[in-house]
Amino acid sequence: MTVPLRHGAAVRAVTLPRDPVGPASLHVFALGVRPLTSGWTGSWSAATAARMRVGPWQDPTLRLVVRPSVGGERVRLRFDNTFAAAPVRLGRVSVAVREKGAGARGKPVPLRFGGHAGVTLAAGAQVRSDPLPFRVEAGKDLLVSVSLPGHVSSLPVRTAAKQPGYVADAAGDRTRSSAGAGFAEELDHWPLLTGLDVAGGPGSVVALGDSTTTGAKTRTGADERWTDALAARLRAQDTVPRYGVLNQALTANRLLKDRYPGAGADEDTSGVRLAHRLDRDLFAQTSARTALVYLGLNDLRWGSSAAEVRTALGEVARQARARGVRVLAATLTPCGGGSRCTPGVDARRRAVNAWLRAGGGGFDAVVDFDRVVRDPGRAGRLLPAYDGGDHLHPSAEALARMADAVDLDALRPR
Repeated sequence: MTVPLRHGAAVRAVTLPRDPVGPASLHVFALGVRPLTSGWTGSWSAATAARMRVGPWQDPTLRLVVRPSVGGERVRLRFDNTFAAAPVRLGRVSVAVREKGAGARGKPVPLRFGGHAGVTLAAGAQVRSDPLPFRVEAGKDLLVSVSLPGHVSSLPVRTAAKQPGYVADAAGDRTRSSAGAGFAEELDHWPLLTGLDVAGGPGSVVALGDSTTTGAKTRTGADERWTDALAARLRAQDTVPRYGVLNQALTANRLLKDRYPGAGADEDTSGVRLAHRLDRDLFAQTSARTALVYLGLNDLRWGSSAAEVRTALGEVARQARARGVRVLAATLTPCGGGSRCTPGVDARRRAVNAWLRAGGGGFDAVVDFDRVVRDPGRAGRLLPAYDGGDHLHPSAEALARMADAVDLDALRPR
């Protein structure tokens, strides 16, 4: 839980809320404040969608691919045991530059946690590795290898990674191996790993969205999400600082309804509603300076009114401003001809967009995704060249246009 504080105020005491379940179920893992400046910049992240059944595996080594949006000379990783009822043990963890597939360029470098090779994450807990001198190059894939001792049948995950991950064929610790052979099983999700930070830098932009932002109709491994294109734009210019870009989107996520129940192993990996993940997925992100919110279309498609979506978006803006985070909203793209995209849904979508363009919700700026991808002759539909194939999700070319629609100067933090 985050609480807004006036800058410069003296904090003399903190009163914890009364737990309706009972005092034994309330655990405080850490207490601190989010500084206005940070020695770290978030370079890559993944929100937790749910706790999902995996494997089952015995003593597996996972090898996960991540693409940093900004580089640096030191790195640290973050792991979350979100939505868990039991602890999980990280045996050993290493990082390497990716060569090809699951193969590393050079020997993977081990990370440590409080000076130890491994760490146990309590149920619901989060841990960061010790800082590691390791050169991270923006836009160049890294391999994060994690050994998990024991029997593993469920893990917190972010699904629809659009980036292959791998599981070692044989049981045991393979974190120090550079060879890609022996990692035949592929994953389409990121288990446990939720962040990669680099030392220094100007801070990060956090994208909050649904399957359009996860890149639903893009090619696996091609990094064609609009957030990837935005990160590339930032790296190629020197007008504004080269912020990190963090993609905190979840497929089928909503503003107004929890899809994942918030406990236990479940196959619905659409996550909890945005209001229930703001603290973890925005305010607790490393050096989060600006948020860009693209959500609401799923709510409209499943029966929510334009007024309900406007209220939910306005509450996101209010909370962000109270915590010193600059917040932008993106207009909702058309989906005529797609699943559940009736004329009534399109009318409500247009009403939300008109409200945003008129300054509704008090956002710092509005990014007009709708304007750059809609068909001028049929405003309720995507331009055919920008249709990902289901009339709902924009194509990779459309996502690049959406990234181009972002005014980089609007990303400057408060």
